[in-house]
Amino acid sequence: MNETHEFDECIRRFEEAWQRGDNPDITKFFSGVDSGSGNPLPSDSLLTEIICIDLEIRWKRRRAERPLIVEDYIARFPMLETPGNLPVEIIIEEYRARHRWGDAPTHEEYTSRFATQRKLLLAEFHRIDRELRDETDDGTLPTIPHVTAEVQGIDPVAPLPYSDYVLQKQIGAGAIGKVYRAHQKSLDRTVVVKYLRKSFARQPHVVERFVTEARTVARFNHPGIVGIHGLGRTPGSGYFIVMEYIEGGDLQAQIESRKVTIRQAVVWTAEACEAIQHAHDRGVVHCDLKPGNLLIGGDGHLRVTDFGMARSMAPDVELPPGIEGTAPYMAPEQISDFWGPISDRTDVYGLGSVLFALLTGRPPHTGKRVGDILTNVISAQSIPSPRDVRPDVTSQLDQICQTCLAKEPTQRFATASELQTALKEWLD
Repeated sequence: MNETHEFDECIRRFEEAWQRGDNPDITKFFSGVDSGSGNPLPSDSLLTEIICIDLEIRWKRRRAERPLIVEDYIARFPMLETPGNLPVEIIIEEYRARHRWGDAPTHEEYTSRFATQRKLLLAEFHRIDRELRDETDDGTLPTIPHVTAEVQGIDPVAPLPYSDYVLQKQIGAGAIGKVYRAHQKSLDRTVVVKYLRKSFARQPHVVERFVTEARTVARFNHPGIVGIHGLGRTPGSGYFIVMEYIEGGDLQAQIESRKVTIRQAVVWTAEACEAIQHAHDRGVVHCDLKPGNLLIGGDGHLRVTDFGMARSMAPDVELPPGIEGTAPYMAPEQISDFWGPISDRTDVYGLGSVLFALLTGRPPHTGKRVGDILTNVISAQSIPSPRDVRPDVTSQLDQICQTCLAKEPTQRFATASELQTALKEWLD
């Protein structure tokens, strides 16, 4: 099983469970996890992130019952109590949550409970105290605190002022970031703010990837690609990206709410082709095309978003290691170099995957576990024909979709533009 994909999937499912109003059991979100049996436990970073999310939400939503504290999680996951194994992020998140929504315990309580980490905790608590001092709270979602005198100067890499944005609603989440609809006070407009998760703030390679996403999108100038307003820093030295807000949902919501007409599916895919070709012309491959990353604006036209996994095709750029993407929509070459390098044709496969999902209501690859899905992607197992799933799909359109989804990259359309031409011919 690929850890990156499992991480992303666990985070997504866990947060969705809370958003539905469930009271999720952490262990239900890991394959093979049994806190007391010795079965494999999730990776440290995944367990830490899930616990931090759980702490935050339980204290924010607390009713009559007592919200959990660190010791409750240690009782559930004894491996956390191993000397030197308790992630300081969990302690810090409890402190932050209790000061925002709870009983505001003293520093001394924590240094007594976690004496071996006293020095580090005190430094972190003082930092959090500064962040919270001027912070207001609407009772449901945090608002952005005003920048205090503790924040010295402006980072030229990320100069947007933290105090200018007020969060309104969480609208998305991924492996390394959370996405909010927000209000920009200075310009009185709605924007999207994407934050790097706190557990990644001290990992330079993750921070670099986050910043690279912003710089990549800033190179584009196309109505079919969600625009970026810039980068900023939080008082806690984290990063955030501010982007254009698109009124309307994504294609995944369209698929789940109704049966998309065949003509509309083709129109949206053709619009995505034009935007992706714009990115390809600038040496960038998206690498994560899926219905959830394609938004519908108030004008009914499509916008491409989330270039967090994008690859530069410049010869002097070192590509990140490992498998990246969303398993049900990935091309074989994203998983195994047996199928060749990642290229523009990788996004052609992604566009075909989107078209397949719009036509059939499901992704081209399915499975109970991420590892099973990845195996299906690179195996000889064929993808069902859209026409077999939906008989009113014409043979011409069925062939277009199957050409996109050829396992061998050279058998696909060579470019997104070539695919767009084929789709327009079908429309005509």
